Amino acid sequence: MKAMVVCYSRTGNTRLVAEKIAEGLNAELEEIKDKNDRKGIFGFLRSGYEAIFKKLTDIQSINKNPEEYDLVIVGSPVWVGNLSSPVRTYMVLHGRKIKNVAFFATCGLNSGKIFSHLEELSKSPIATLEVRQEEVKSGEYVKKVEMFLQKVKTIF
Repeated sequence: MKAMVVCYSRTGNTRLVAEKIAEGLNAELEEIKDKNDRKGIFGFLRSGYEAIFKKLTDIQSINKNPEEYDLVIVGSPVWVGNLSSPVRTYMVLHGRKIKNVAFFATCGLNSGKIFSHLEELSKSPIATLEVRQEEVKSGEYVKKVEMFLQKVKTIF
């Protein structure tokens, strides 16, 4: 199975989870790069606005073609209970081309509507994973990633 993990990470939490998933599947990693500055309070506010109103943003060109993979695992932070605009943009551009998909989200309290938003832009996932910020900080996310990977591996 040829797998790829795709993610966007504003603070580094989503990237950390993505790296652990990629390592566990021996998968390639593609990080979505946003052309907009999301630092500081204005970046935070812009991010929330774009997520609530399902806005797209400018992202850098991707290096890996998702059509070339048997499985693509898409990860996003949760912004105000919604999908981040960089991941939304990626999925609008590439989501329908993905053969098999799984989703993961990093969040403060819960994943909100993010998995249904991702599914609308792609297809039904073979697995989902929700990781809370406190689990990333404490390292508890590693156990959740292992359970997620077991589910993915039973299907592939």
